Amino acid sequence: MIAQILDIVDPDSKITNFVIEGTVKYVTLTKNSENKVCPLCGSKLYSKGKFQRHPNNQVLQDGYTLDLTLIGRRWKCSNPDCDYTCSDQFAFVQKRKRTTNIIIYNILFEFKDINLSCKQIAKKYHVSDTYTHQLFMKYIDLPRKELTPYICIDEVYLNLGNECKYALVIMDFITGEILDIIESRRKSTTHAYFMSIPLNERKKVLYLCCDMYDPYINYTSTYFPNAKAVTDSFHVLQWLINLINQYINKVKKRYQDKDKELLNDKNYKTNRDNKSIKESKEVYILKKAKWVLLSNPKNWVYHSSHYVDKLGKIMDTYSWEDEFLKLDDNFRTIRNLKDLYEDFNESFINDLDGASNRLDELIKIYENSDIYIFRRFAELLIEYHDSIINSFVYINDTNNKNKKEMLRRLSNGPLESFNNIPSALRAQSHGVTNFRYTRNRILWYLRENAAIKGVPYSDDEVHTAGRKRGKYNK
Repeated sequence: MIAQILDIVDPDSKITNFVIEGTVKYVTLTKNSENKVCPLCGSKLYSKGKFQRHPNNQVLQDGYTLDLTLIGRRWKCSNPDCDYTCSDQFAFVQKRKRTTNIIIYNILFEFKDINLSCKQIAKKYHVSDTYTHQLFMKYIDLPRKELTPYICIDEVYLNLGNECKYALVIMDFITGEILDIIESRRKSTTHAYFMSIPLNERKKVLYLCCDMYDPYINYTSTYFPNAKAVTDSFHVLQWLINLINQYINKVKKRYQDKDKELLNDKNYKTNRDNKSIKESKEVYILKKAKWVLLSNPKNWVYHSSHYVDKLGKIMDTYSWEDEFLKLDDNFRTIRNLKDLYEDFNESFINDLDGASNRLDELIKIYENSDIYIFRRFAELLIEYHDSIINSFVYINDTNNKNKKEMLRRLSNGPLESFNNIPSALRAQSHGVTNFRYTRNRILWYLRENAAIKGVPYSDDEVHTAGRKRGKYNK
């Protein structure tokens, strides 16, 4: 029974000693010394003596640790013309290895925790970090999953070298499952990858969600003949928000320059050389109340009145709004024009014709604006007109916690949240430059029913050349 619990079952061995001392369980297994026959000449083998091995095994679930001793014999053929020799092998320990088979699977499943490094796993199982890394490379090599009708594509920062700064990630929009990770977003890599996928499979893709990166949008005409590009609505609005934020910073810079002029005048009159001056109320408001322009009033959280020492007055949400909008003549117009697009972005569920007509109206309004931000924004809307309209497609989805049918708007949002996973892996993988390891480590963490290779790779197949050493001066 104890052998089954420890997964150290061997048909030709038996437990000859079992002792518990403190928190250590000492188990001794002895190989049965039956008559053996030489597989080469058929002569009888004779024993050349016993040997002992002390392999690592798993930490027991009850808090005990295991000290395992294996006792076997070395054998030699009795035929003087035959040089055959061998040693007893235990079924649960690989030849010339110090770990039992169960340790291998324990280590592999430790890799399911993306926050654990090879060094941390190795320390737990009393092996080297090189061994754990190679073990993972041998047994885990997850295949690409089949393309689906709705996919998301985006790059992720891996920084594994010049050839793998940004990897390309493909996700199923419905399930949120990562279909594959490609070593680079460069055309020299992606073209060969996508062309290797059968055309019939690529034809299944109906919508491709991405940001405003032209090469991704062009995938629909190059690789996915039945697909339409979808420009993520968040990225379009974020593009506009960034321009507005830049404008706010320019206004703030204008007030800061006035503060510097006041400081120079004060220094001149007092014959001093002060380097800093108390921040003006205008600069303070521009720093603290950007939300007046950047956030939609529908999403504001209204606060009760409170005294603000810096301003020397009682302020509430409306007071902040009034004080901010007074600081520049264009602020109110900017917010009104931005709100037009936000209202448009939240309308037209599966109404592509209505969305197209309204977008054309907005483009004309923005083209005729006196504010350069919106003239630039109009150019963007013209360039990505069709893919923006496609973002108003909503699909029926039952892949949610309640398993109830609900409408979901096509977007690249599910893939944006994926970036936290590579970040966690980079944080504990200092010096790792192996893309294959990184890719499989991420997929191994994400896929619930991922399979372990039945026949592992050899040492030569997983060996990677180290970095070239620099010059060494004695």
